[in-house]
Amino acid sequence: MRQIRLVEPVSGLSCRCDLLAEAAPRSAAFLSDLAERRASFEAIHAMWTGPEISVPMPVSALPAGMATPPIPEENATAYPEVGDVVLAWLAAGSTKGLPPGDFYDIGLFYGPGGRLLMPFGWLRANVAARVVADDLAKAQADCRAIRRAGACTITIEPAA
Repeated sequence: MRQIRLVEPVSGLSCRCDLLAEAAPRSAAFLSDLAERRASFEAIHAMWTGPEISVPMPVSALPAGMATPPIPEENATAYPEVGDVVLAWLAAGSTKGLPPGDFYDIGLFYGPGGRLLMPFGWLRANVAARVVADDLAKAQADCRAIRRAGACTITIEPAA
């Protein structure tokens, strides 16, 4: 799979994202697996990291039977760019305040000034995909609508 789509019907978000399989093969494969399963998760506008829609995924929230491998740093950054889709992985017990088990998070960065500074310190996450240029302006507007509206549900699906 070369692309995934992030969909949130209330805001109208439906953006194609190019998977960066060469730069971040394990992260891209994880996103591709979620897309094949058409996985849906609650999402929120991030509080600490700037212009980001955050899709937190404790391992217990992943689809049944999905592989939950550790995701090493690959194409990692602490300063995501506009249009970056990042994947963070935190090992069980590595950070206070998270649910039991390993923890994954997808971040959709839609504006400048993104930074992965959390209350527990700096985090590096893998740039695993990028919003397709033709979809970026609408995705930015839709992400601003999510920010105003509050929590939502985002589905990761194949881009068909």
